[in-house]
Amino acid sequence: MTPSILELGYLGFEVSDRERWKRFASEVIGADVADGPCSTTRLKIDDAPARFILSYGPANDLSYAGWRVESASDVDAFSKHLKVHGVSHHWASDDDLEIRGVLRALQFRDPEGNWHEVYAAQPKASSPLQSKLVSSGFVTGNGGAGHVVFEADDYPRMIEFANKILGVKLSDNIYLQPAPGVKIEVSFFHANERHHSIAVAPRAPVPGPKKRIHHFMVEVGQVADVGRARDRCLSFGLPVVMDIGQHPNDQMISFYAHTPSGFLVEVGWGGVKVDEESWKAQAFDRVSNWGHRPFGALPGEGGGVPAAAVEVA
Repeated sequence: MTPSILELGYLGFEVSDRERWKRFASEVIGADVADGPCSTTRLKIDDAPARFILSYGPANDLSYAGWRVESASDVDAFSKHLKVHGVSHHWASDDDLEIRGVLRALQFRDPEGNWHEVYAAQPKASSPLQSKLVSSGFVTGNGGAGHVVFEADDYPRMIEFANKILGVKLSDNIYLQPAPGVKIEVSFFHANERHHSIAVAPRAPVPGPKKRIHHFMVEVGQVADVGRARDRCLSFGLPVVMDIGQHPNDQMISFYAHTPSGFLVEVGWGGVKVDEESWKAQAFDRVSNWGHRPFGALPGEGGGVPAAAVEVA
């Protein structure tokens, strides 16, 4: 039996302006920032060694996504699962294990070339992080670090990867056509009580370099901390792309802003929890119940409809 993935445990980013990222993480997100092994930077939001890991380089994109299983023996069993499905993989080096703060890990690519890691964790810190800026704290626990949304050139193969390789379960889908000839589709998958730990959307036909991810999300404990994070983004000089609104599927109240690397971060509150015994996947025809307008738009100017597919839940 294939071991279950328990959570999205961490994300690694390759960034060109690490000092600005360190300031962004501490002054906007409210994470604890510390130097890590091998010239990396660890961003802590709870009692895990790191939920986000920065390395220096030109990519300004996702480097890897880490998926936790229960034990080192489960990592070994997951290796057998990958072999059965013909997925090439290798074991993480000692340096990689030290950087991530994990016991054992294997590494492999999805059909789009994104790196994924399945790992067994080290014991957590005895006392959780107390953020100086986020008084309500970050919502992790059984739900893990948050979620990550990938854009895909081959959308069906990425859906198959989520189902068969990662083994995450469909939460729901969004289908809409905001304009003639413009179709948006997103599939959401859960590994635990969090509505989605990973989501996949067809890549939007927009100019400019392609990013591996559309955005990542962190959840806070009170809605007021969403508003405060929005204010800090604006004060920091990074644009809020989609203003505060609520999604229909996960019920998250959130906003989206640029990171210093160009991909987006979503800061949210109030996400529904999945009860596996009773949960039924649904299809939605909108991305927002209210809000999520392009920043500065007046009522009626794009409310709930992403500009060039900017917003993905």
